Amino acid sequence: MPAFIEKYQLGSSNSPASTAAVTVSLASAFLASFVSGFVADRLGRKRLFYIGTLLNVLGCIIEMTGPTLVSFLIGRIITGLGLGVFSMLVPLYQSEIARPCNRGRLITLYQVGATLGMSISYWISYGTYLHQPTHISWMLPIAFQLVPGGLLLLGLHLIPESPRWLIYRNRHDEAFTIMAMLRSQGNQDDLNLQMEFTGVRQDVWFDKRYTRKSFLALWSTGTENNLTRTLLGMGIHIFTQLSGINAILFYLPHIMESSGVMDRATAMLVGNGLIALVNFLGTLPCFWFIDRWDRRRILVIGALAMALSMIVVAILSAIYDDTMAQSSLRHSFGTAATAALRTENRPATYTMLVFLCVFIAFFALSWGPVGWIYPAEIYPQIIRANAMGVTTSTSYLFNLVVTLLAPLMFRGMLWGTYLFFGCVCLVMAWIVHNYYPETRGRSLEEINLIFSGALIDQRPGAHHPATAAEALVHLEQIHYRNKRTSLDQQQQQQPQQQQQQQPLNTEEEAQPISTVVRSLESNVALSEKGIITTPMQAAHRRGSLHTALFPPYTRNAPIAKRTH
Repeated sequence: MPAFIEKYQLGSSNSPASTAAVTVSLASAFLASFVSGFVADRLGRKRLFYIGTLLNVLGCIIEMTGPTLVSFLIGRIITGLGLGVFSMLVPLYQSEIARPCNRGRLITLYQVGATLGMSISYWISYGTYLHQPTHISWMLPIAFQLVPGGLLLLGLHLIPESPRWLIYRNRHDEAFTIMAMLRSQGNQDDLNLQMEFTGVRQDVWFDKRYTRKSFLALWSTGTENNLTRTLLGMGIHIFTQLSGINAILFYLPHIMESSGVMDRATAMLVGNGLIALVNFLGTLPCFWFIDRWDRRRILVIGALAMALSMIVVAILSAIYDDTMAQSSLRHSFGTAATAALRTENRPATYTMLVFLCVFIAFFALSWGPVGWIYPAEIYPQIIRANAMGVTTSTSYLFNLVVTLLAPLMFRGMLWGTYLFFGCVCLVMAWIVHNYYPETRGRSLEEINLIFSGALIDQRPGAHHPATAAEALVHLEQIHYRNKRTSLDQQQQQQPQQQQQQQPLNTEEEAQPISTVVRSLESNVALSEKGIITTPMQAAHRRGSLHTALFPPYTRNAPIAKRTH
């Protein structure tokens, strides 16, 4: 905005001060998202929503009213903190309250809201640029952010706390009431509700007993296999940034300028608005297929389509449009370029523009929403918030790196930069196909067991247990054997203390597990004869598995702990 540049005497939109306005926001978002997981486990999801909203409102007010560039940057830092909080918290909260059958659609709402907000803000900026050539041209778009912030502050009292967090804090009655409201319209006698609630309680109790509650637990191996989960969650955000999406968001307005149909300022505003609009419209179809198609299939197809788009743009840039595009970049960084250079090879420029929009559309259909869905699904409850903080902060870290390096890459070798992004997209497709297990349609507790390295076949396409109950039996056996082995080793190393140590009552502790195992073996035999087809059908038909692992919940009843 010319009025903004004039007020703070920036000289140009590419000055160091303008770059600082972007980088400080990303840096503060990185910091906030990193620590938000720790805060969310202490204060709760709902209280952290209040904190994030207040940070956004306060930052916007400081940006508008600050008299100096320093005060404006302080406002950017504060709004960046709020952005980091929401980026971690919203997918986390949505994953914890959603049903398995529509979890993908619910988290997709986050991406839809983000892209819709970007589109509205860019077009408001374009309108104020055309009709309000004063300080209102940049203050009004900032002031508009106060509207959703104020509405959120007023409406936060209507949203419930996460029932999984309440269970984690041993507030079971509150959690059961909220889950009944979310699942069965308040009907607390619903059998499916009781099964899900008791399963969550069992899973949280299991994590508390066997999983370390610390930051280092994110990098542990063993049965929980948290290291693999953390690397996969970080990887999907790293790939999202290295795909080139933010670099394209930076460069597409320059492509529009180079076409010669609009001046530089108009191209920047219209280009950003076009990007946001394509991103928003491309995300909408996800509501139809995000919970019908496998996550892995969506990511692989999206990455391949993005790679093809980048390779086509690289070829066009190398053959037809290199001279013109380089002149546009030099112009954007302060070197004059003639109109003749900017208007030659216009058909090639339009073709590049089309394929860049195709790239953005396929990103919006795949990696845009699934990049937030997948990390929110794969962590156990005890480390989910901290892990989401780490993975989200990784996204902002690599976003910052790409934002700083993209101009240098484009000026150094334009077509080579596109080719690099295309190759990265091909690598993304290969890694997802070979290393990312499928999570669609399963509860968070079942996904937790899928990633248990000592229990489940880790091949991404392998079959996994149909119920969490089926897998929990085997997982308990593993922990029981480990406990028995560890005790035997201690007794062998310290024979003089054998009498002081209380022996493990193997018969008493093995009896409940043996009962469930015998039930499972009987169910498998019935399944082979065609009488029943799934473990869940077996549980309902015979009742033993359901009774052992999913007893009906009653208020103030102690949790049904499994003995070891």
